[in-house]
Amino acid sequence: MRVLLIHPSAGYYTSGLSVPLGLLSIGTYLQQSGHEVKIYDRCMDTAKLRKVVKAFSPEIVGVSVMSSRGLKDAVKVSKYLKKNGLTVVWGGQLPSLQIELVLRSAYVDIVSFGEGEETWAELLDRIQTGDLANVRGIAYKKDGQIITNPCRPFTDLAKIPASDWSLLDVPKYLQPYFGYKKMMYICSSKGCPARCAFCVNVNFHKSTYRKRPTQVVLQEIRYLIENYGMDSVYFSDELWCLKREQAREFCQSILDAGLHFYWGVDTRIDLLEEEDYRLMYKAGCRWMFFGIECGSEEMRRRVHKCYDPEKVKPTIALLNEIGITTITSFIVGFPDETEENLRDTARLIRDIHSGLTPIFHFSPIPGTEFYEYLVKEGRYHVPEKLEDLIGTVSTISLGTNYSCVTDRELKVVKNWFVWKSFTRKNAINNGKAFEFAKTTIKDGLHTISTKGVVSFFVNGFVALNEFLYIFYYAHMFPKIRKKYELE
Repeated sequence: MRVLLIHPSAGYYTSGLSVPLGLLSIGTYLQQSGHEVKIYDRCMDTAKLRKVVKAFSPEIVGVSVMSSRGLKDAVKVSKYLKKNGLTVVWGGQLPSLQIELVLRSAYVDIVSFGEGEETWAELLDRIQTGDLANVRGIAYKKDGQIITNPCRPFTDLAKIPASDWSLLDVPKYLQPYFGYKKMMYICSSKGCPARCAFCVNVNFHKSTYRKRPTQVVLQEIRYLIENYGMDSVYFSDELWCLKREQAREFCQSILDAGLHFYWGVDTRIDLLEEEDYRLMYKAGCRWMFFGIECGSEEMRRRVHKCYDPEKVKPTIALLNEIGITTITSFIVGFPDETEENLRDTARLIRDIHSGLTPIFHFSPIPGTEFYEYLVKEGRYHVPEKLEDLIGTVSTISLGTNYSCVTDRELKVVKNWFVWKSFTRKNAINNGKAFEFAKTTIKDGLHTISTKGVVSFFVNGFVALNEFLYIFYYAHMFPKIRKKYELE
């Protein structure tokens, strides 16, 4: 069958370009099964949907919807596809956790929930006969009723082939990052064993960690280096390596393969030891992301962040000494978070001297513990139709505040540290104030220029507006800064 896989536009973007790794893996798997596949990434491809559909003539279309950010375009695309008589299948995190809400719409026929590779292969074999009853991992409409089949067991990742990068226009996704010119996102594992109260991992990945074979990952990296000049990789895993042994094995495999590239990962702050970090640096690791999220012991228990808090400061100091840039993320405005909780978080952020400190506003996401808690308490009302979710989840700007702290104080704390991250002197910017801000602006302009002149000016205006927003809240409220010891 001819299968069109669509990555909806997420609207404006001013930072990194996302790579549709899930669609890439599904597309590769389907090609191996004898199907003809095209990936249409509306974040990157300026071609009109009408022309893409006419040229490719798909028999079925899959739309990947990871969050509400791409929902508006996903709805627009799906309505057009249904109008033209095509079968529309939605997959990704949002439809997996909102099956009935999605299928109550008139423009989605099937939801593929959970992993998609084996589900899609079986679906394509059965859909022509109309016999979908035994296809695990799908939900669909039949005679006005929504039928949800049993979940599909997790796929052995050793059975998933190396991604066929020819399905994407690779040069468009190579981007500047931390001084490197051609960084690409690549997946080396799936899932995470943690049960954080704000994260969809608990329901989407069932708090299960699975690692792709190292040699398959390195095969993809070698291909991208040799064919496209890729110089760096950001492993987009929820958790890079579950055990120290896995980290050491991966690093040694890079060294043994003679591959020369720089890379970064997301991992736990208390997982590795000094010898592991030094081996990582030797193998090319230059940045590490840690989800610290809160500095309050009370909030850490409520959020289920089970790392050792005594490891935070010494680990950051060690990595700064080794030469690995640290990125530590925090979330402000958790449900029922108090001023004292927030003050503890602000104090920790100030004291750890991380290279970069992205801070996000809390927003309830379906399928998470905090979401269920807020619904039960009557503080969050479940949407009645799919369109009501458009624009509801944003961690960048403050939506509904569920904490005990005022909106203004949350905004001041968040934007003060964002401003300090971009302007202070540290290892990222070679000890020069504002150097990182300059680099970020330059890289951002490069990114938003990829979709043409109109997009450049529109997105440039949005970026300027965000900059002024950050500056305003970081500087205009000295009493709040004093209250949270931000001077």
